[in-house]
Amino acid sequence: MATDNDGDAETDGSTDEGGLIPASSRRRLLKIGGAGAVAAAFGGAGMAAAQQEDDDEDDGEGDDGEEDDGATGGGSESVLDDLVDPTFGYPLAADESDGVSVERVVDVTETDGEGAHADFPSEPSGEAPGAFEEVPAEFYFDPVGLAVEPGTLVQFRVLEGLHTVTAFTELAEPALGLPRRVPEDSPPFTSPPLTPDQSWVYQFEESGVYDYFCFPHLGLGMVARIVVYDPEDDDLADDAFAVEADDSLFPNDRRVLASEELVPENVVDAGEVAWADLTIEGAEESGTPDEAEAETETGEAETEEAETETGEAETETDESETETEPEES
Repeated sequence: MATDNDGDAETDGSTDEGGLIPASSRRRLLKIGGAGAVAAAFGGAGMAAAQQEDDDEDDGEGDDGEEDDGATGGGSESVLDDLVDPTFGYPLAADESDGVSVERVVDVTETDGEGAHADFPSEPSGEAPGAFEEVPAEFYFDPVGLAVEPGTLVQFRVLEGLHTVTAFTELAEPALGLPRRVPEDSPPFTSPPLTPDQSWVYQFEESGVYDYFCFPHLGLGMVARIVVYDPEDDDLADDAFAVEADDSLFPNDRRVLASEELVPENVVDAGEVAWADLTIEGAEESGTPDEAEAETETGEAETEEAETETGEAETETDESETETEPEES
């Protein structure tokens, strides 16, 4: 984890010229993400293991002394209800995942080269000021938008790469000042680092909007949204389902969460939103507000200067014409 001194030294001027990736580069994020995720992993794995051990001791045999069946088939969800921690969820090893059946599954993956979205993710070009270039990979959750009812278990299954599933909260990494984007009554949550064939289960209890991300790929658009909605008890007009644009998000992440398809009402209507179906606005619209304001002020100044110069030129022309007019005899 970064120290206060490290944070002061490395996060000063947190974004680069294009406002997309912190000036300390993605290596800084990888270091922070790795440290934070590993710490969560030890805590989560230890807690889950302890719960598993307690469950085995308490429920390994039924009331009649006969052994109970394992967590397979139709009983998986009911067994997982007792194992999933509200902060650390429940990590599943590769050889454990095959025996678990959870209705809602999110794939956690990445694609090298050109992906489903042109020019995404992007970062400022080192050759041309104000220009952007595509990062040659996409990192994403699929579906990127999902609607579930309270109490639903969701399994996050890694297909490629190393990733985490981490809630947007101020506790995820204080040095980065991440905003809280989960319900107030919901605890912050994170998975351990997960590799292919591993998965992680979390139970979403509170109604509202949950935005989450992958720690190693924070800033590269690997974010997603789950809307927990009870059609009988909840109203989508309530504040719990209101989301706003947040300038404290890294622009690639903001571009994903600002997509029309991820408006909570649209997620509920669709049930789920595939990564490939997302509409992501271009990089030219993702600069920081300060940059946009600066560009506006520069444009206004240039216009005023041009108008002033034009006016002065016209005045000089009028004076010249006056001087050259012949005197009447």
